[in-house]
Order: sequence, then structure tokens, then C-alpha cells
Amino acid sequence: MQLVQDNLVQSRFSNTFPRTVEMICPNCLKEAVFEAKTWQEHGRQLAASELTCARCEEEVLFVQLLEADSTRKEGGLFCYPGPAGREPMSGVEHLQNLSAPLARSYESALKLYNRAEWGATALTVRHLLGGLAARLVSEDKRDQSLTQNLEALPKEMDLSRPLQDIAQLLAPSGTFGRQFEDEATIDKVSADLLLELAEQLISYLVVLPGTMTDLKGRIATAPVPIRRGSGVG
Repeated sequence: MQLVQDNLVQSRFSNTFPRTVEMICPNCLKEAVFEAKTWQEHGRQLAASELTCARCEEEVLFVQLLEADSTRKEGGLFCYPGPAGREPMSGVEHLQNLSAPLARSYESALKLYNRAEWGATALTVRHLLGGLAARLVSEDKRDQSLTQNLEALPKEMDLSRPLQDIAQLLAPSGTFGRQFEDEATIDKVSADLLLELAEQLISYLVVLPGTMTDLKGRIATAPVPIRRGSGVG
């Protein structure tokens, strides 16, 4: 089961259960409208319905979680198989805080991808990367090429700063370091924050380098499309 965002629901029945949902069909991989005929409640916790894709006419199982009074639960709509397409990356709000135009470019790239417009997706992603690199380097370098700006980033940004911040937090005199002296003083909030801190550190030191190595390998072995007019037949 995969979560279906409430903003994909286009219309609802009088009991507020979804009537039509617009999303990428997991069967035909096209953006389509799914229409429900009836919902069947199972116990007091959920209702289910099979919605039909208007394009390929295949059915997808939808499940709506319910409140104690049998009304729909906000953010409680799921489907199987899950909708095709990509979901926004985790932490995208930080991009929005950095630059609203860049966040919109990212949203546009996602929408184009989810509509199977591959060429337009690639061009939008390149525009996004160019804008991001130009935004992060100093003003006198913003007219450089994308490659030059990416190469300049390690000199323009202090990429070691996150590690320095963590070291200060965990130092004996730091916010968390002081709590380690008496573990009985550590509450749920502190434990949650420490776990999140560890996850961010693992992501920064282990996951990012590993996924970049994997991505470079896949890029190196990906088939290169033949350019139009190359004469190759």
C-alpha cells in the first residue's frame, strides 16, 4: 500500500470519500483519472474500493482509513499498486527556503517526469542544477558555465561545517554532551533529536558517497542515445 496525497483527489461523494482521483496509473504509466463507484466499509477502521483507470480501464485497489465516527481520516488514503511516478524528495522545504524559483523548477521537473516527458525533464533538471550552482557560488562567478560553478563549489562553501557543528553538540560542554553525564536526564525529545542527528550524519558520510558512486557507475554504463542526423542507420 502506498499513500495517496489528498491533493490528488479531484472530487468526493457526499460522505467525503473520494469519487475521482488523478494520478499516474501504475498499469499504463500515464496520468489518468480513476473513478470510484461505491465504497465498502470493513469494520470501523477502513473502507475499500476498486477505482478504474480511465485510460487503460485497469482497476487499482484504494483503501481509506476512517476515524472513530466512520468519517474519513485526513491523509489516510492508500492504494495498491502504488501510483507510478516520483514523489518529492525528503527535505525539499530547504530548497524552498533557499530559493522559491529553484523550488518551482524542481516541482516542474517532477511534473514533467511524471508525465513521461523525458526530454523536457532533462532540460529542466539541467536548468535547476545551473540555477542551484549559480545561487551557491559568489556573485562574481555566476556567469560561469555549470561545470565551472560546480567545480568552484568546494572552494565557495564550507562543506565541513556540518561536521564541525555536530562535534560541538557532542562535546562534553555541548548541548548533548552534558546530557551523557546522566542518562536518566535524557527524555524522549532528546532521544529523538539524537537519533535524527545520527541519521543525518550517516546520510552525509555514508549514504551520499555510496549512492553517488552507484549513480556514477550507472551513468557510465547507460546506453547513449543516437543523435538525430548522425547518419547511423
